[in-house]
Amino acid sequence: MAIDFKKMKAKLHALDNKGGSKNAAFWKPQDGDQNIRIVPTADGDPFKQFHFHYNVGKNPGFICPKKQHGKDCPICNFAWHTYSEAKASNDQETLKFAKSLFPKERYFSPVLVRGEEDQGVRLWGYGVMAYRELVQLVLNPDYGDITDTDTGTDLVINYGKPAGASF
Repeated sequence: MAIDFKKMKAKLHALDNKGGSKNAAFWKPQDGDQNIRIVPTADGDPFKQFHFHYNVGKNPGFICPKKQHGKDCPICNFAWHTYSEAKASNDQETLKFAKSLFPKERYFSPVLVRGEEDQGVRLWGYGVMAYRELVQLVLNPDYGDITDTDTGTDLVINYGKPAGASF
């Protein structure tokens, strides 16, 4: 089978345009209210959990092999070793550094953003507090299946820092 040059050109184009543009596959809320619909997934679970390491070099983050797949993770090993030594010596600065290396939970859901339907379904990444709220909403019998394309419920996401809050 020969190389598909059309696909190769598309890949090169995607790489060349990555730096200055937003990744259209992901959605991040802007300050204020936005209406979204979490869309159904083939497995019936629209909330996908991942564990990421951040603060490692210039990398924006990567999946932790230990938390995600049960495999050895050199970053976890280093972080726990550093944490243990810092705890024994009561070195608060190193403790803070070690904690910043531990994997963080992130959740992702496919969403359709109202008013931006032309951009298609995108992935919304959020933390454990938003995840807890979403699961409680799903389990509320007044709402039913919020992902149902016909009878589901649009959600209003109010994003931003409330006055006087740290976030």
